[in-house]
Amino acid sequence: MKLSFHFKIPLLIVAFGGCILADNPTPGDSTQQVSDSKKNTVTVDSATIAPIEKSGISFKNIISFKRATKRASDIARENNSTSANKTTVDVKNKKKPIELRFSGYARMWGFYRNMYEYYPSIRPGSQNPNDVLKEWPTLPVNLSLSDGYQEPLALIRIEGNPSLKTWFQMEYYFDHRVGRQLNSIYNSINSDSNGRAATVYRIFQFTGSTHTKIGSFKLTAGGGVNWFKLSPFTLWQYQNRDDLFERYPWEPEGSDYARYNSYYSQGDIPRDQRWGNQGTQGFIIEATGLPSNFSAAIIYGKNQNSGGFVSGTGIGTGAAAFASQPAQNMFAGKVGKNIKTHKFGFNWFNQYGYRPASQDQSTYLEANLQQLKIDGDSSFKIEKNRMSQLILTTDARLNFDNFKIFAEFGMGSFLSPEYNQGTPDKTQNAVLHYLSKPWLANDDAAKTYRYKRSWDPALFLEMELDRKVLRIPLKVSLYHIGTQLVNNTSVVQNTSIENFRASPTQGNANIINYFQGMVTEINQYANNRQGVNIMTGFNVKRLKVSIDYANAQEITNLYNDDRSGFGRDNSPNSGGTFANGITFQHRVNQISRSRFGYFERYLGPYSRVMNIYRRTYENIQITDTDVNYKKAFSTMDLTLKYKFSVLGKEMILSNYINYNSVQDKVTPIPVFSDQAFLRQFYEEFMAFYNIHPKVTVIGFVGFERALGNMRTELADANGNLITVDGKEKSKPIYDANGKPMNQTGRGAGLGIDYQFNKRSSLNIRSRWYDHIDKNFVRDRFKGHEIETELKIFF
Repeated sequence: MKLSFHFKIPLLIVAFGGCILADNPTPGDSTQQVSDSKKNTVTVDSATIAPIEKSGISFKNIISFKRATKRASDIARENNSTSANKTTVDVKNKKKPIELRFSGYARMWGFYRNMYEYYPSIRPGSQNPNDVLKEWPTLPVNLSLSDGYQEPLALIRIEGNPSLKTWFQMEYYFDHRVGRQLNSIYNSINSDSNGRAATVYRIFQFTGSTHTKIGSFKLTAGGGVNWFKLSPFTLWQYQNRDDLFERYPWEPEGSDYARYNSYYSQGDIPRDQRWGNQGTQGFIIEATGLPSNFSAAIIYGKNQNSGGFVSGTGIGTGAAAFASQPAQNMFAGKVGKNIKTHKFGFNWFNQYGYRPASQDQSTYLEANLQQLKIDGDSSFKIEKNRMSQLILTTDARLNFDNFKIFAEFGMGSFLSPEYNQGTPDKTQNAVLHYLSKPWLANDDAAKTYRYKRSWDPALFLEMELDRKVLRIPLKVSLYHIGTQLVNNTSVVQNTSIENFRASPTQGNANIINYFQGMVTEINQYANNRQGVNIMTGFNVKRLKVSIDYANAQEITNLYNDDRSGFGRDNSPNSGGTFANGITFQHRVNQISRSRFGYFERYLGPYSRVMNIYRRTYENIQITDTDVNYKKAFSTMDLTLKYKFSVLGKEMILSNYINYNSVQDKVTPIPVFSDQAFLRQFYEEFMAFYNIHPKVTVIGFVGFERALGNMRTELADANGNLITVDGKEKSKPIYDANGKPMNQTGRGAGLGIDYQFNKRSSLNIRSRWYDHIDKNFVRDRFKGHEIETELKIFF
């Protein structure tokens, strides 16, 4: 949708509190203006607009001003209009009018759930009797206009070009919750005693560019979110695999069946253009077309993982230089060069700040600088609460006729009081360097130090061969990622460092970026890991076959590292650290499970479940006491897709099979016996039947099995976890009479997509699911869900 405005005075845009002020017409003057492709302006009053709109022509959608003026003249003549109804055209003023473009969508998301069996932790009021409905989206019986995630039900985007070189964008989006939320964090913000709750989010982004003799430069500033990416190890977003039964807020406009057909033909589906990018806030400067084919990008600000830190302002003297700040800072960038069809780059990423989430100015130095004794002199100080994630890499994309190579290698370092090289109270070698800080008193500045960093290498190499080489496509990747490369804004999953604890002896239920011993998807990478991925496929007429294989092993077994792997929760009964475990993803019904608790871990009847955005993971512990091995991970995927006609209408069938095993040594193929710590099998069968150009019927069936062995945590005859002292959340131990995890999960669903037109659709999904553990008998649930989405783009 596009509106053009022509003003004789500069356009005034005020983006504050949801208002846009732009040289409004004189009160009582109800004229509108439209322009043609050459930006000539047409002024039409309301008396003329009314008969035009009655005739079915909308001024908001008029493309040719000539057609508009002619139609307005004809209608005015037919109605014997007076001079007040005449259309006037201002073609004398050659000043380019400012265009405001409006777009977005509105969606109604209805959600219904009825669980017949459920975890006790999601029973109303079980977690906090004084806040019964704070966690209302997790209730076993639930009817709402949201499923608990803060996803927009309406999004309005306003864009404009004040000049040829500048561009701005403002987004408003709204989410709505049906449910009373008394005594909760929402009560004082956006809810009332009648149970109505709504939230408005405003985002303003400004982009300006200039073209010079040495290159083109572009500045993007503002926020909420500026989407960007650099390289997989620095700033990137891993794209998880999702089944096509579920709907997502970012589903694009267009035919729903085309989405499924794209999955069949290309192996992927259309997604939002921001998919794969990371969300940032702050400033982005891009330079392209520089001499010798160089380019560059610099990012300063914050990202979606910047919470939990404060950042010094550096202004003032003494403690006043460190006012309380909301989050840590990020400084990243890239310098690139093109050589013919090949691309090379140098990347860096540094996220830094101070751990206390809030700090009074007068106590900042006392809290963040501690005494450091060096050669008997105790007047030295070290920044004890500073944390930093620093990554430096070089990458190359080589494009040849029949094959492509991508490589990235470099170094990574995670720095914190717990993770550093050396101890700060013994020798000067424990600190990195003297810090020149003029805002400190001279006697303090001369003796202020930081911890030394520990560095680890990171290497990724991928080769992709065209069909012309081997008659089938082949993609092979090798990687080695050390334990110190911790970057939650990259594709690398963190399995080595559990940061942000309240104290060394206390867990944190909100740490959702640490996956101990993670079982990764194909082409998903973790630190403290080295391995190989192989992907290929072939066609047999209409049958498409994809085969993927992954094999990896830990670089270091961290079983004796008590800095990570805290127990089942943050209570005194947690039993200390559990530093040797396995985290695996529940694929069947994963979105349904993720609604049992939002963005936290220690969930479920055995406090083993962790939920992130629309995904569910479970962690089980290994009970070995003498550990002299490195865990190995094996994965195989098989995808079969077939398209044919039924009664003259197209149908697509898809069958996805995944098998994982985790064992104490590297094996060429996954282990299918109880020699593996974990065996997990998942099968997903889906059907898409395009019964009408506007109607598609979808069917889904899923099945999952997860088995542990006797070297993992065990349950007694009553289904209770066997621990060292008999306390429920203490450390698991081996027991000859115990029984390991034995889980079965099932899901089935039916859905229908009705496409009113290319800009609106109605999508209905109904899902039945259940889960049971034969030995850990409290781990069971059963339920039914219905989701209805009405989505209209404009």
